[in-house]
Amino acid sequence: MSRTDTIAAVLRRPRLTRPLVAHELRERLVQGLEPGGTASDWTATVPQLAEAINNAVEKAERSEQKDTRGRAQRPAGGATARAGLRTVKGGHALVIEQSEGEIRGACQCGRRLGTVAPHALVDILAAKWEQHAMTEVPHG
Repeated sequence: MSRTDTIAAVLRRPRLTRPLVAHELRERLVQGLEPGGTASDWTATVPQLAEAINNAVEKAERSEQKDTRGRAQRPAGGATARAGLRTVKGGHALVIEQSEGEIRGACQCGRRLGTVAPHALVDILAAKWEQHAMTEVPHG
C-alpha cells in the first residue's frame, strides 16, 4: 500500500486514539460524510485526524521496512495525498482526489470543478467550489 493509499484509508475511516470531547466542538472539526449522502460517518478535530494519519503512516512505514530488509528502500518523501472537505448547507462538499499526475476537484453533488497539477495549490478548485456553492446551489 502506498503512502497515499494509507492516508486515503485514514480519511475514509480514521482510527482515533481518543473520543471527541465537548469543549472541542468549539474548534475546527473535520467530518467524513457517507458516500453520496449528507450524514456524517465520523467527526474529529484537526489534531485528532493528524494524529490518526501520522500513526497509520508510521505503522505502514514500519511494516514496509520489515518487508524490504535486504532490498532497496523507497526514497523518503514519497507521494502524499491532498484531501479536503468543506461543506455548505444542503450537503454540498468540496472533494479533492489525487491520482497519477493530477488533482481532481468536484462537489459532492457530482459537479466537476476541474483538475490541477500535483504541485499546484488546490485554492483554484476551492474558489470554483465556493462559486458553485454560493451561486448555483439553491439557498433557503
